[in-house]
Amino acid sequence: MVFTADISNSGITLAVFTEKGELIFRSDISTDKSRSADEYFILLSNIFSLHGADPKSVEGAIISSVVPPLTNTFRNAAKKLLGCKPLLVGPGIKTGLDIKIDHHYELGSDLVANTVAASALYKPPFVIIDLDTATTFTAVNANGELCGVIILPGVRTSLDALSASAAELPYISIGRPKSLLGTNTVDSMNAGIVYGTSSMLDGLIDRLINEFNTGDIDIIITGESASRFIPYCRHEMSYEPDLAVKGLYMIYRKNRKKYK
Repeated sequence: MVFTADISNSGITLAVFTEKGELIFRSDISTDKSRSADEYFILLSNIFSLHGADPKSVEGAIISSVVPPLTNTFRNAAKKLLGCKPLLVGPGIKTGLDIKIDHHYELGSDLVANTVAASALYKPPFVIIDLDTATTFTAVNANGELCGVIILPGVRTSLDALSASAAELPYISIGRPKSLLGTNTVDSMNAGIVYGTSSMLDGLIDRLINEFNTGDIDIIITGESASRFIPYCRHEMSYEPDLAVKGLYMIYRKNRKKYK
């Protein structure tokens, strides 16, 4: 088995695959930089037990992290549980990507994993939208080159910032809007975040289609809250909830000799 972990600022997605790449289980936990390696060890152990999986059957592991203070803590916990030292996605790791940005080290390892998986599943050009703490658009052109990224505040980040900055606006959960125009504060905020985010996604997709000068472009969307917004977007999108962990598994396979 192969263990993968995608550590973002909001949460950690864990997954275990068979050697052939079949998903055995996936689990999502919150990111907490205050937890110790022992606490993550206990948490990981319980998750394996919950899914009836033996951590000692894991032959290899790989981690993507955009939370530097947590990287080594989590890696040490995983190593202690699994009995093998996980690979880290970063400089020196083979990805097979043709990256055309100014500084490769600035590209988030989560975006790398997403693009590796998408490149195996879709023909270029394509755009990957990831709705997380930040909302990102990763573009791959017709030549298969990762040619650029758009980064903007994430949905929850924006909504919480609004509530924190406006004294009379409450913190709310995101749900299905009752209508475009709300008749109370909560409904108005919910309509604004859902219709506003969907319109932003459509607008940037339109600009990217113009940038690539083609209408034949796949739009791939991932992230915990992605499914909430797809019904409100005009553009057809392919929802890939496991994109990052699939990409991590593929990167592990490309670097297996180094791992051994």
